[in-house]
Amino acid sequence: MNDTSPGGGQGDKADDRSPCGALCDTHAHLDAEQFAADLDDVLRRAREAGVATIVCPGITAQSSAAAVALARDRAGVFAAVGIQPNYTAQARTDDWPQIVALSLEPRVVAIGETGLDRHWDYSPMAVQRESLDRHLRLAQQRDLPVILHCREAEADMLPLLREAARRKPLRGVMHSFSGDWAVAEQCLALGLHLSFSGPVTYANRKFDAIREVARRVPADRFLV
Repeated sequence: MNDTSPGGGQGDKADDRSPCGALCDTHAHLDAEQFAADLDDVLRRAREAGVATIVCPGITAQSSAAAVALARDRAGVFAAVGIQPNYTAQARTDDWPQIVALSLEPRVVAIGETGLDRHWDYSPMAVQRESLDRHLRLAQQRDLPVILHCREAEADMLPLLREAARRKPLRGVMHSFSGDWAVAEQCLALGLHLSFSGPVTYANRKFDAIREVARRVPADRFLV
């Protein structure tokens, strides 16, 4: 994906403006503990490889705050804030107000990740649906794109997305898309981008449907 400068910063230690043709990584959990020992080296290698901009999405209120802190301190890093569906059941009552407050930070460029997940079933679907609705409304209120996680829950998610789109046009990405072309068409009609991750390359025939979607998605709505 070509970088289109997802946001502006305040007090940056380096110039955030990306060169024409530079890449933007729209989904990197840089706050994960695996990066703690060598994050600066990770970012340096990314820049050397042509990745000028990175969006770090939150999965809990705590990781969202960590993503915002990283974005404040490091040029080229921006944050998304949200509670990933598999963590919604363990969220505390004060976590959502924290997400709302963090969404006002100048280097927050998206809401999420959010969504629905029936594969792991770590959180009751009613709790996940309520959380997704909150995230969609916040994204529309802040006029920010939304990062959507959907695993084996397309039938649950699409009605909620259509309801949100009736309020105000949607912007965002279906992260690591795993549906078929019928689902993809509905997502594209809603104005969403689709992103594809490792499974699109797997030889197993059960991933043929994802490959078919990847072949048919318009280039300007395709993230990898």
